[in-house]
Amino acid sequence: MAPGALLDALASSLATLLNCVVSAADARIDLASQRDPAAEATLPEPDAAGVAGRAGVAARHWRRCVEELAEEEASVAERATPPDPDAVAALAITGLLGGRRARTAGEALADMLGVHGALRLRERGGLLLEECVRRALDAEQERLLAPLDALDIAAEQQADLIADLSVLRKEHLHAAAWSPARHASERRER
Repeated sequence: MAPGALLDALASSLATLLNCVVSAADARIDLASQRDPAAEATLPEPDAAGVAGRAGVAARHWRRCVEELAEEEASVAERATPPDPDAVAALAITGLLGGRRARTAGEALADMLGVHGALRLRERGGLLLEECVRRALDAEQERLLAPLDALDIAAEQQADLIADLSVLRKEHLHAAAWSPARHASERRER
């Protein structure tokens, strides 16, 4: 497989992984909000197409950053012929996303760049990956919380509202348990 095609496939895989994580979180939030009418009214509708698009942008940005790092490392590699930067980037990304299964990619990268160059690239690429994932997830969290932030309610007010809601729910459950109709039917049964 050509390095460019491999890079495309790996970036697409990262985008799919980010999309799955965000979609699963959206599903859990949607399920929880179905039990709370206030949450259902304030939270935005799930945006599967938007999430997929934003995940794709984040993955492609990470890919470009790793490609730039690979170019830097390839240019300083002490080899008779400098390694192909695309091949270096493909091996680095394979190593970063493939985990233990990508051991041979790491070994091939060390052969191309030298051990120190491969370790530097892996370290810097790993930090970029962590930053990419964190930023993508933080952005999705901000998107979900934006309607609540727009309400401009302070933390103390939120805590008071939650406490009041708990009391009201408890009273509602207590009242439903001792409704006059239920109480009357219990008396007739005796």
